Amino acid sequence: MVTILAEKPDVGNKIAAALDKIYLSNGETVEFSKLKANEKAVKSQQNRDGYLKINYKGHECYVTWGYGHLCTLKQAYDYDPSYKLWSKMPMPFVPNNYEIKLRTSSNSSWDSKVERQFNIVKGLFEKSDLIINATDFDREGEVIFAYIYELAKCTKPVKRACFTSQTKEGIIEGFTKNIKLGSDMKLTESAGRMRSVADWVVGANLTAAMSLKNPGAGVMSVGRVQTPTLAMLVNRELAIMNFVKAPYWAIEAEFTNASGESFKAKHQKEKITEKSEAEALFEKINGNVGTVKDVKKKKVKKEPPLLYSLSALQMDANSKFGYTLDQTLDIVQKLYDDGFTTYPRTNSQYLTEDMEPVVNRVLDSLSRVPIYTDLIVGRERKFNKKHYFDNKKVESHFAIIPTGNIPKGLPLEQKRIFDLICRSVIKMLYGDATLEQTKVEIDVNGEIFKANGSIIAVPGWMVVGDASKTEILPDLTVGEELTGVYKLCDKMSEPPKRYTDKTILAAMLSAGKDLDDAELKKLMSDPKTGGIGTEATRAAIIQTLIDREYIVREKKTLRATQKGIDLIEKLPLDQLKSAELTAVWERRLGDIARGTENAEIFKADFENALRDWVKIINARVARTNQSYANMLEGVRCPLCNSTVHTEDEGFVCARHKDGCKFAISVICGKKITEAQLRKLLTDGSTALIKGFKKKDGSKFNAKLKIENGKMAFEYE
Repeated sequence: MVTILAEKPDVGNKIAAALDKIYLSNGETVEFSKLKANEKAVKSQQNRDGYLKINYKGHECYVTWGYGHLCTLKQAYDYDPSYKLWSKMPMPFVPNNYEIKLRTSSNSSWDSKVERQFNIVKGLFEKSDLIINATDFDREGEVIFAYIYELAKCTKPVKRACFTSQTKEGIIEGFTKNIKLGSDMKLTESAGRMRSVADWVVGANLTAAMSLKNPGAGVMSVGRVQTPTLAMLVNRELAIMNFVKAPYWAIEAEFTNASGESFKAKHQKEKITEKSEAEALFEKINGNVGTVKDVKKKKVKKEPPLLYSLSALQMDANSKFGYTLDQTLDIVQKLYDDGFTTYPRTNSQYLTEDMEPVVNRVLDSLSRVPIYTDLIVGRERKFNKKHYFDNKKVESHFAIIPTGNIPKGLPLEQKRIFDLICRSVIKMLYGDATLEQTKVEIDVNGEIFKANGSIIAVPGWMVVGDASKTEILPDLTVGEELTGVYKLCDKMSEPPKRYTDKTILAAMLSAGKDLDDAELKKLMSDPKTGGIGTEATRAAIIQTLIDREYIVREKKTLRATQKGIDLIEKLPLDQLKSAELTAVWERRLGDIARGTENAEIFKADFENALRDWVKIINARVARTNQSYANMLEGVRCPLCNSTVHTEDEGFVCARHKDGCKFAISVICGKKITEAQLRKLLTDGSTALIKGFKKKDGSKFNAKLKIENGKMAFEYE
């Protein structure tokens, strides 16, 4: 007898119908192509039995499933009920063995459903001669299976089915050509277990420690991945809050040649900080003609974009359609579940070197779609193999591509994402695009103006989509005279931009480093890169921060809230707030899966780091809490927006030890009261204060106000 374990019921019914057919209790059978039409009857039988019985290679076979995670790690209170009170829990709490339990929730009917399905799975395992793991073919899927197998105390032999599309052909291939021994996946399983353990033990202990040491702040959620992500958003928000706008001036021009062709240019000094200098320059050039001083032309080749990893797809979907990371993941997951695209949670933008026939079959199918026909039919099937096919850059999963099944009547969101994926494959038929880039310098009475532009000389892959959108300049020659219209512009310096879904994803991939597009693309093309989080978790991390009210989404941007700022300010663990540490840990987890890192050494390292971190929280937060009791509710520092505390004779910013200069005590012989401080920092100025003393002893009355972050008097 054989038991096949799928991750979810709907995958279970596809496996059963692909490998054989589904036998309904009324005597009817359901083929793979008829699943949609018989969905209600199949689901009813699944809910009743918890399995589907089929014939697999002549063997009696039961296809069963989990509901994603049927099992999970035990919580601290599962080891000792008294630990439900964090104050009773030893800090840190690190179990000798990380034990497994059934997943529970606050919904008792859900819990009974999980328990019933686990018992069905366990019973089938006990009767089986062979078990086939058919969960998602990745780290998380291995953990889902391993936890069930462990809690069921099963010792039966295991094989691993590896399918990357939920078509009938893809599933059959996963159970024939791509089936492996269970032992072949032990390293991937080990990496998944270490990620699960590290996330739990770090998050549970540091959340408890910070919450206990900050009474009145509520639950302060800390996590191995969410905290450095939040720190990036908080640091950006503080930079925006602390930014002081400064005026500058710029001189812009519109030049026109003898043929009437116009283009725009800028003075080579793009930011002029002194108004008098800007006015003098404008006076010097205004009304004068320009002379073309220099023209440089350069042909630049642009390779076709790589295929889509999940992150690359999420970035494009955000910039083109404004979709959030979560939305894009949900859309492409649905396309995968319906058999239209391959596995979505991939970090690779490459295909394996034996997949050229697969690409040809996909292109044959797409060529029958009217909007793609002219782009495919008649094109030579010649691929840049090094650009698209590389075994070394494919680990568990290759890039996202269509399966060849063509959908009809998709909702707009799915249609857009499916189109992006289809066009990424069609671009494989096209060569490089060639742009002719032009840089021009124009002399106006000794002052230099510059203009850049380009034209598409050879469109190449750009005919499929994403043509370059750059300024097109007229054909100019050195010495040519141009009429000019000039404008002196008053401008203000701009604060840093808030993160969007696209840019925070880029920051997570690059571990917080500022990379240009070319560097980021190179980073993304290597699946061995660390970064923060994984393809499967990054969208969920952002959503978790939103759910916990540490950040909010405002239109297309993400903003750290005061609650998020307070958490990062109070957390005394710079190492945990660092994106680089988490990226190193992600890389080490990848190395465990590749067999180049020892899981036990990694576990010892993060447990030792945890012990050090708890000591730091207990020591440092205990000191800051002495002033926390004296924190002024609702009052924020005008320089860095941190909390303000009473101290000795006055008031001081909570971040004064980190370098913030804001402090008020006695001003000109007058002690400032809490009420006066509150009014100053909430309204921008105090009421009239009487009795300030000058150096000569005479008295004066004035209001205090804040100007550009500094204290100033406003006299009667």
